[in-house]
Amino acid sequence: MQPVSSNIRTFYNIVRESIELMNASIESGKRPKPNGEPGWIITYDPEQKSFKAALIAITFSGIYLEALLHLLIVEKHGIELYKKIDRKSYEDKLELLRCTPLIKEECKYYRDMRRDIVHEKAHFDAGKIYWAQEDAVRAFNFINSVNAYFKIHIS
Repeated sequence: MQPVSSNIRTFYNIVRESIELMNASIESGKRPKPNGEPGWIITYDPEQKSFKAALIAITFSGIYLEALLHLLIVEKHGIELYKKIDRKSYEDKLELLRCTPLIKEECKYYRDMRRDIVHEKAHFDAGKIYWAQEDAVRAFNFINSVNAYFKIHIS
């Protein structure tokens, strides 16, 4: 196989750094309640830094996943087969790579969530409420589970 130039590490690091920024933004807006009361006072961030970082993490998780699946499929099955399935779903590509049902199930959640958040259709009620910051962490955990399954180490 020929060496391939890829931005996969950069995509992964964008996700990781966005999660770190999101968490730092959340923490910077928290302070303990006065008089020793349990709990926190959370300050509204008009710039929505944690939300924006979550959106970046969600979006780039998909960019990373697509790049990783491309590299793995081409390595295992060749470029010609990849060209035939290029427009297939993440789950179809994971099936070709013989991933576990649990990974494919989490992939379906990720795909649906990403589509609903990124391609916002404000007037379409999907019957679900997503929390961008929580789903960004879930997306990051998902791509890390894919990495673990394929023994991919990104530094």
